[in-house]
Amino acid sequence: FSRIYIFDMCSISYSFINLLNISIMAIKFKMVPRKNLGDDQAEHPVKQYAQMVCGDLVTFEELIEEVTDGSGVSSASVKAVLDRVNVVSIRHLRNGRRVNLGELGNLRFSFGSDGVTDAKDFDVSMIREPRVCFFPGKALRIAKSRTNFEKVTVSEGKNEGEGGGEDDRPVIE
Repeated sequence: FSRIYIFDMCSISYSFINLLNISIMAIKFKMVPRKNLGDDQAEHPVKQYAQMVCGDLVTFEELIEEVTDGSGVSSASVKAVLDRVNVVSIRHLRNGRRVNLGELGNLRFSFGSDGVTDAKDFDVSMIREPRVCFFPGKALRIAKSRTNFEKVTVSEGKNEGEGGGEDDRPVIE
């Protein structure tokens, strides 16, 4: 009985240490100047804003390898299941259904349209292409709430990952 107790305590300790290691990781950001669109723009026409610096892309093959290592399932099986989830999700989304992906979250389509003054004048061609909306599940919401941030200098941030966290908004220099 005492050996089982010691083993359980060790498992709990290792799990706690792993949680600590996960929480130490941080998302990097850099400061960028942008036009101030707030009420105080007359006083401060430009403000500094945090912008995420994207890390390296985890390739599909890397993801499959990690899932395979931690599950005891072959990489071919993992690929087959993910491919099937994709096919089935698309079918349900195209039929107007929401798709629950467990702790990962939910998917649904959303769309907009041009407006008309009289409903008789509406044509289906006025509907814009649907967007995929993702709503994170509990696991992702918890991970999001435990995120830490680390500021990097501009020279560090320039070569970080693909795209360097840039967005389509103009940067004022």
